Amino acid sequence: MASEVLREELAPLQPARGSCRLWLLLIALALTALGLAMRFGVGVPAERVQGATIAFSAAGALAAVAALPFPYALRAGVAVLVGLVLMVLGLQSGGPLGGLTVDGSLSRGIARLVTLTTLPAALMFRARYTAFKRARVVLAVALGLALPFVVLETLLLADSGAPLVARAGAALSIAFVACSLFGFMGQGTTGWGALWAALVLGGIPLEVALRHFTLADAATGHLTYPATAVGLVCAAVAASLGLFQLLATFWAPEARRLSLVGARLSSEPPAPLSSNGSA
Repeated sequence: MASEVLREELAPLQPARGSCRLWLLLIALALTALGLAMRFGVGVPAERVQGATIAFSAAGALAAVAALPFPYALRAGVAVLVGLVLMVLGLQSGGPLGGLTVDGSLSRGIARLVTLTTLPAALMFRARYTAFKRARVVLAVALGLALPFVVLETLLLADSGAPLVARAGAALSIAFVACSLFGFMGQGTTGWGALWAALVLGGIPLEVALRHFTLADAATGHLTYPATAVGLVCAAVAASLGLFQLLATFWAPEARRLSLVGARLSSEPPAPLSSNGSA
């Protein structure tokens, strides 16, 4: 029993199994509220009805996989799929993320979505498997995928003609991504991965909400950008949490085996120094 508890503490095979279901239920509730808001006039005028329908459908799918006894990996896969579908529709100016590319910045939108999906998942994986070297490799890959977003945000920050609010949002997004570098702290530390994941998931969509002060007009609709930011948080949390669990499904057995070996070696007393009897 003690060894089983140690194994689960060092490298759980199914991390966040219960909390994931709770998060998916909360996301479903948020998407339902967002769909109702769109039915009552929030969002891009031409996409309100369709966007609300998509939000309700996504909420139903997430609520079902959260409430029903789905296998761990299948639930994670459905969460990723629902999040990615919402994101792809948003890139096409549809669904609850309909305001994502209203300003025409498709490349920035794609880079933002890639960062929001992969970086928080890598940070959560790194924080949960602290002694697993591959977790740092996963984080390095995620940071590499976030590099185009950082470059685009840096260009926006350096554009003196851009509104101050937009430049401030870009600076915050860059800072949130940069905080992920703490994930490369020493073995045995979490690198505060869960904290940085939460900041990325909440902070990067904030930049979209801030567009309300610079881009909103009658054509874009009422509260389109704040509503898009809420939808973006929902999609990103679902996709990144699901991706984190898929990473755990694939690598947790190896992480557990290596963690147990490391724990065993660290608990062994040092060998006594031998003496040859010479003075």
